[in-house]
Amino acid sequence: MKSILLGAFLMLSFITCQKEEITIGTEVSETFYVENEGASMRVLVEGNTASKTILLFVHGGPGTGSFFYNTQYISDNIEDKYAVAYWDQRNAGASQGNSNGEHLNLLTMTEDLKKVIQVLKHRYGNDTKVFLLAHSFGGILTTSFLTLENNQDLVDGWIVCSASHNYPLNDRLSKEALLFYANREIARGNYVNNWTEIKNFCLSLPEEILSLSQANQLNTYCTDAEDYFSEVVPFSLMDILKENAVDQDYPITSIFFNHGYSQNAEINNELRKYNFSDALRKVTIPVLTLYGEYDFVCPPALGESILMNVSSTETSSFLLPNSGHNGMFQDEYLFCEKVNEFINRHR
Repeated sequence: MKSILLGAFLMLSFITCQKEEITIGTEVSETFYVENEGASMRVLVEGNTASKTILLFVHGGPGTGSFFYNTQYISDNIEDKYAVAYWDQRNAGASQGNSNGEHLNLLTMTEDLKKVIQVLKHRYGNDTKVFLLAHSFGGILTTSFLTLENNQDLVDGWIVCSASHNYPLNDRLSKEALLFYANREIARGNYVNNWTEIKNFCLSLPEEILSLSQANQLNTYCTDAEDYFSEVVPFSLMDILKENAVDQDYPITSIFFNHGYSQNAEINNELRKYNFSDALRKVTIPVLTLYGEYDFVCPPALGESILMNVSSTETSSFLLPNSGHNGMFQDEYLFCEKVNEFINRHR
């Protein structure tokens, strides 16, 4: 009986310890979860894993999720060349676990990002090239990661698309951009009531670090301002939801629950003070910045600040002429072209 039980135990151990099947090919689509500090974070990898190159989306938020970046256009124009990893951060998208309020902070999320990269390299080979693509809040998160210890040795390039590395500076630049355009558009007689309201709010703001409520209202005006320019391609997150939710089997309940929780979590107060401008001197990997010409949420001057402060010898930038805060949707052709050029140059 003992020998039978031992044999069964060994067989069970062999089965449970077998290496997970990893797909190497040109049209891969597979999902796995990365565990860290009470969170089980979803990662969807699609595209050409045989290229030994992965573009890792680090989404905005906190709490937004990566589903929305997985568009047919990106599939047709990036995933055919490289693999794309769509990572849902803790308490975002389809990620699981308890609310993890005590772990929803920048330091833990920085550890999360490192673990995701390590898992990607473990699955697809340590020689796999990884490029970070940061959007919005993803800028703060990737900056935190790249300026900590030797983390940047794990990646081969940093693409910053309408993202922030310094929230106090971000608020100031957003206010300045809104005031500049408010004065110009009022003089031209365009949306005078809307711009006057925005102008009066900006003039009422203090010089010191904004409170969360002030920053949230500023962000609302920044988003609204895109609608006042005919040059900007309209963008609606709800339209993306309607278009892709069924085909891509979005976990709608999870997406909205995680987003609602993260938007009201303490991390949003914590982020108010983060300023990585000086720390950027530690960054030596290639950097590409992509900003929308009409992005008031993360103005193009933020990209200029990044390039002024990094120590990288290989940097480039591009202004997306028909974009506000979401260039990967609003200027999708140029976005994909510049991303592909950068990856091809540095992989």
